Amino acid sequence: MDKKEKKRVKDGDIVLPGDYLGVIEEFLPGEGIIEENGELYAARAGRVRINPEKIEISVEPLTDTPPLPQVGDVVIARVIEVKPQAAIVQLLRIEGRKGYREIATSKLAGIHISQVRDGYVESMSNEFKIGDIVRARVLTNEKSPIQLTTKGSDLGVVYALCSSCRTPLVRRGNVLICPKCGRTETRKLSTYYRKLKLE
Repeated sequence: MDKKEKKRVKDGDIVLPGDYLGVIEEFLPGEGIIEENGELYAARAGRVRINPEKIEISVEPLTDTPPLPQVGDVVIARVIEVKPQAAIVQLLRIEGRKGYREIATSKLAGIHISQVRDGYVESMSNEFKIGDIVRARVLTNEKSPIQLTTKGSDLGVVYALCSSCRTPLVRRGNVLICPKCGRTETRKLSTYYRKLKLE
């Protein structure tokens, strides 16, 4: 097998997202590193830091400003609170051309009842539950919390657990069914329900 020689990185090198950094046998992946099939890549632009004691490689950001979701970006978020007029979510990642970009801070965002779906929404608790993983689009990012929308067939809940026994729910048409206890639940579902690789 002819293995292409890949450039070795040194401590202090500047790298860009997707740059090859080494293999899992040489280093343990630290902050800002993605591991794919035993190879390590930079998850963000920054400076390579190699810790010889821990045999760990990481990428420290060049700037202190983590990537902020821009208007129009698609984000993956976890629902942490459901209120009568809005769902509060914690942003996990920004979807991008090269997979996902991590959000360095634990940013909160909101999905207003008017932005859940086209048409009337009777109750937010029928659309989202705490712990759901949601795919949403950024509407505004100037004020806090960032405002999101799940209008559109590809946006909405992509992963949910049974409210009763916490088993991952299975989609049957427009409802979710628990394979363990048989409970039926509703959500604002995305066409990507359980099709996204979330890790």
